[in-house]
Amino acid sequence: MFANLRRISPDVEAEVQRLMPLLDAAEGWSEGELRWRDERDALLLFAKIAGLAAPNDFSEVRLWDRTATRAAFISGLVGTSVQPMLDDIRGRAATRFSGVGETVVQAFASRGVNRSYDFEATSITDQSVVDGREGSLDAYYYHVDTRTLVMLRYVRPGPNGLFSSDARHSLDEFHSRVHRLPRRDRRNADDYSLLDDPLFLRIHDPVPFTAALHRTSPGAIYPCEQVAAAISAAAEPGLPGPSVGALTRHLVPTHFAQLVRDGWFGASGVPFEAALDWVEATIDTAGVALVVVDFSLRQRGNGSGIKAGA
Repeated sequence: MFANLRRISPDVEAEVQRLMPLLDAAEGWSEGELRWRDERDALLLFAKIAGLAAPNDFSEVRLWDRTATRAAFISGLVGTSVQPMLDDIRGRAATRFSGVGETVVQAFASRGVNRSYDFEATSITDQSVVDGREGSLDAYYYHVDTRTLVMLRYVRPGPNGLFSSDARHSLDEFHSRVHRLPRRDRRNADDYSLLDDPLFLRIHDPVPFTAALHRTSPGAIYPCEQVAAAISAAAEPGLPGPSVGALTRHLVPTHFAQLVRDGWFGASGVPFEAALDWVEATIDTAGVALVVVDFSLRQRGNGSGIKAGA
């Protein structure tokens, strides 16, 4: 098909050449391009949590410009750039981490009277990663009104399905840097939460960056405690190492987004500065952080007390 298109005109030939690097069949995907995929995936997933009903209508992502992308996926978005404001939560992450490497901020809000979503995304890439060091991505979702924090660490297992020693050591180092957040206070004995810890691992199927920018990448999301248990069990002498196949409970992105939006997952009552302390630990250990701050005032009803204040 592409061979036939090339014969039509030089303009079509140029367009085909522009699209070729985005095909799933392409080879030689760089670490940077894989991080673009992870960052795009986190942005779309958290945008759904923040109230975006249809990711394929997310025009800023559909109009993504690969040529404008530097160290961060959102560098190539056609959106509203934000000037950090020192006296407001908007832009505070960019202000705090402005000297560590490349920091990009974009704001997104639905148009019209009914503002169904209103959030800001900040991508922070450590200078060593900008310069070529391999790094991984931690993505943070923070809901301002309820001070709810959810974090995804993106992990790519090796071809044998095993977690690499670097991935395990990086996670251990991250855990050693952060203080466990206090468990949320239950308002009564009937309150229930599936998980109070904000940290999850997002494990992708081994697929490259794709042109289907309105979709998240295939894979699963696991509570970090389950992964830590699998790693601990595999540490016994004679075992090859922790395998993704040992993880039995997982959530697909859509279910995860629904559970966060309804208040079942995440830690509530977290001060934003405490969340930024976690982001700092991410930059020091993983190298790249995406922070999505949700300013919507939606009611969150089904979970353990994660509701808008009266």
